[in-house]
Amino acid sequence: MNFLSNKINEFGEIKVGIVGSGLMGTSLFSQLLSLENFRPTVISSRRKESILELFKACKVAEKDYVITDNFETALKAFKENKYIGTTDNTLATKSELVDAVTDCTGNINAGIDISLEAFKNKVHVVSLNVEMDSTVGPYLNHLAKNSNIVYTGSYGDEPGAIVELFEFANLMGFEILHLGKGKNNELNYYVTEDDVKEDAKKRRISPRMLTSFVDGTNTMIELNAVCNATGFMPDIRGCHMIYSEPKELADKFKLIEDGGIFKNRYTVDFVKGIAPGVYAIVKAKNEIIDYEMQYLSMGKGPNYAIYRPYHLTSLETPISIAKAVVLHESSITPKNLKPSAETVAIAKRDILAGELIEGIGGKSVFGSLEKYSIAKENDLLPIGLINENTKAKINIKKDTPITYNMVCLDCNSSAVIIRNRMNSLIDSNPDLL
Repeated sequence: MNFLSNKINEFGEIKVGIVGSGLMGTSLFSQLLSLENFRPTVISSRRKESILELFKACKVAEKDYVITDNFETALKAFKENKYIGTTDNTLATKSELVDAVTDCTGNINAGIDISLEAFKNKVHVVSLNVEMDSTVGPYLNHLAKNSNIVYTGSYGDEPGAIVELFEFANLMGFEILHLGKGKNNELNYYVTEDDVKEDAKKRRISPRMLTSFVDGTNTMIELNAVCNATGFMPDIRGCHMIYSEPKELADKFKLIEDGGIFKNRYTVDFVKGIAPGVYAIVKAKNEIIDYEMQYLSMGKGPNYAIYRPYHLTSLETPISIAKAVVLHESSITPKNLKPSAETVAIAKRDILAGELIEGIGGKSVFGSLEKYSIAKENDLLPIGLINENTKAKINIKKDTPITYNMVCLDCNSSAVIIRNRMNSLIDSNPDLL
């Protein structure tokens, strides 16, 4: 970390654009205000009122900011050392104003548009938009590398925290067997926004977001990002969901032949009882290291749990921003163009032909993690491609895995356009990684 701090000091001020003024965006903006060598130059949101609320919450005086969608006005404000608020996301991707843009939207189409604009402007992208990353992240990373730009997820988000453990264990020479995260909500595949409305209000998040947490879609998407970054896969569709306390973790991840439930090594899963933590289940490669792990009170072996009891979401994002800008390194990024896993759509209810289907966090579908090879072979539809303009072509029974030919997708959505390009590139270059 001293190395990174020294490099930041050598680089000087890191200019950051933020898109999204919800909890993550507001928290990141307020944090960057207090960090040396960081300057949150642009904050973008759909509503001007949200930007004003953010400035007020962060105690930014009215004389110290400008609200504008005009680039020249924004550039003038930047030169006067003022903060720029805007409803035009492209301003947060302008190289004259920012070194990196942080996507805090959680909106797949908005995130894609932000990323593409940033690549065009040679601006690094740090994404907390794991919904986007699990859907088209491999292709966005492919574009970024071709443009000599960093596309990365963030430390602090659970996928980033898991990959940190993965790299930590890998550098120590352990065999890494399983990776995953805790789940702090009850799992109910069929929950709707109406069911969680009051709870969402208490938590100060949208009912739709909370629905995606409770129905498991968010967990599947996060583990999807881990799969694509590491090459790991789910053991079964939707994962097992393990019940465990932290001290019992290593014993819960046994193969069937050893008295456990897992068919395979190198899997991802989620655990009820360890939230908000993340874990890596590892095995020593020789007897000396195995003995030392026992000596260090890490368990009886042969499997050991390396467990981190927290993830600090956007509070850790400045580290990822600095790595991207100063070192040109990602924190978590897809390993290959071809994904390892896919979060596929499963019907929450009976859906009639002609009905519009809501996507993530809606009343129609939930996401389930599947191996990419199986999803492709069975033409299973990634949940991230469904938006409010998606229509069912046929009657779809509850609990049915939805395939591409069952629905009419919104062909004008950025997600569908970019995913089609990604699929075409993979199909035409099967050996391209």
